[in-house]
Amino acid sequence: MDQKHLTPAMVRIIQAYLEDPTTPMFATELMTRARVGSGSLYPALARMEAAGWIVQEKEDIDPSEEGRPARRYFSMTGKGAAEAHVALVELSESVRPPANSPGWNPEWHPASRIGTVFQRLASGFRAQGLAAKGI
Repeated sequence: MDQKHLTPAMVRIIQAYLEDPTTPMFATELMTRARVGSGSLYPALARMEAAGWIVQEKEDIDPSEEGRPARRYFSMTGKGAAEAHVALVELSESVRPPANSPGWNPEWHPASRIGTVFQRLASGFRAQGLAAKGI
């Protein structure tokens, strides 16, 4: 799997795993650490598992004794850690702004341009009498 197949949820999950790739995590912990909901988590985990990046195993407990169902733990594989790291680097490179973008020019200030646009809009509204009407 390469960077073009990464969803925002997968990026966050990978980042959570790469903090310590050897630690298995259960779904609730992953949702908290990656800041994703279950609707994004499980499809991302399924894609990552199909790519061989993670494996899952069921907790070895007696549900009646524990009073809860067994959790599924997800662990990142060595292959997954290496390939996920490369995919994140490629993604970072692909979304980096070009060196000649206006953001690299210290004299370009987007806030001042936005302020100018709002001032022109406001003066146009006042000229049309719309400011008094709450528009």
